[in-house]
Amino acid sequence: MIGKTGVQDRPPGPPKGPSLVRWVAGVTSLVVIVVLGFVLLSGDDDSKADVDWLEDDATGDVIYCSGEDVSGSQRRSVEDFNDSSEGGTAEARLVDNFASSPTAEGQRREYLDRIEKAQCDVVYLDVIYMAEFASKGLLRDMSEYLDSRDGAEIFDDRMMRTVAYDDKLWGVPKQLDGGVIFFRNDAEERPASWQDILVRARPQPGQKPGLRLQLDAYEGLTVVFLELAFAAGAKPIVSDDGETANVDQAQALAALRFMRDAIRTQAVPGSVTRLGDEGSFYTFSSGRARFLRSWPYVQPRFLREAQLADARGNATAPARFKTARNLGVAPLPPWQAGGPSVGVLGGHNLVIPRSSKNPEAALRLVDFLTSSEQILRDARTASLAPVLSDAWRDPEIQANPALSAVNDMELRLRPVLPTYAQVSEAIYTTLRRVLRTQQSDASLEQALKNIDDDVQAVLDG
Repeated sequence: MIGKTGVQDRPPGPPKGPSLVRWVAGVTSLVVIVVLGFVLLSGDDDSKADVDWLEDDATGDVIYCSGEDVSGSQRRSVEDFNDSSEGGTAEARLVDNFASSPTAEGQRREYLDRIEKAQCDVVYLDVIYMAEFASKGLLRDMSEYLDSRDGAEIFDDRMMRTVAYDDKLWGVPKQLDGGVIFFRNDAEERPASWQDILVRARPQPGQKPGLRLQLDAYEGLTVVFLELAFAAGAKPIVSDDGETANVDQAQALAALRFMRDAIRTQAVPGSVTRLGDEGSFYTFSSGRARFLRSWPYVQPRFLREAQLADARGNATAPARFKTARNLGVAPLPPWQAGGPSVGVLGGHNLVIPRSSKNPEAALRLVDFLTSSEQILRDARTASLAPVLSDAWRDPEIQANPALSAVNDMELRLRPVLPTYAQVSEAIYTTLRRVLRTQQSDASLEQALKNIDDDVQAVLDG
């Protein structure tokens, strides 16, 4: 541009001195704003699974992480994937022994560690940790993938609620779960209510306590407490907006009294506060109890454990065979006869960590593992409750008493919160201490108020 002097004007250069500092800061801020705006408009490519990956040739290793594969179903599914053409040249490998902790909380920490170290491509994740892992930015958004499969139509709507958080879907349902009651049908009839079990489980002279629950200090105790409280008519223990604790309810107090009275009357042994899933299973399997609250997937284990004990020459083998041959199973009973049967929704979803080194092949594996063929096989052979709506119409699944039992209940969600692990710990820590000391009704009331305060503290951050 030509100025009034007839000399070509030059663009002004950067100022000098203090003005230079202000100029640089202004330019830097502008660059940051432009870049940030571009990211927000274009989206974060690392945040979601791309359905186009299913059209590509998958290659490389895929690491599938899970807890202990008790039924062997995950191992068989991985073998099927590798033997098929579904994965292209990708090779899946199951890592099911890294979660060495016996508790869900310990396994949660190990999962977090593995994901943060980029050691897993697919994770078999408990439903209670979905919100936490998603809120921490550890998972890929699976919304687009599920939409491509019409997920809202083909997957069980109960399980679809467990993958939803913050208006996105962060996993693909793999296995539904819920508590059921096993009983010895050679000596007992199907229980009519929790109160009925409490009476019938009290031992006669020379007998052992007849009921086994999971009341050790871990997630199992929280679940049993919620099952009893919901059966008694309790409302959700945390408000829908996740801001207000609501543990201190009359129905929750009734559930706590039930557990206290079960120990006091010896319907369950005092040692039950040291009993988890495995211990309660083996006690019932060996004939030392008449009722067991457990999960559908343990149904096939009774015969397998009897056969294993026999092969090892274990003296408990005859008792275990007798239990397996006389095994009854029913939905969790109502609080009082004639009431609703209510359970707590459990299960597992498949997630792809954002740290996955092979997300393309990981999506192929997830797609395969949640296919109708694999879900039905898991249900038929391992009694893993299916997550596909159509699967519940399968004759073999309808004929499975454990699966029918869990499907016949109203299953309620635990609080969907990033801080659920801390909420549960606040519940089971106090509950176990109360149950071990056999406190008075007044002390139980105070304990419940304390739990409510502790949960509110977690929600308040």
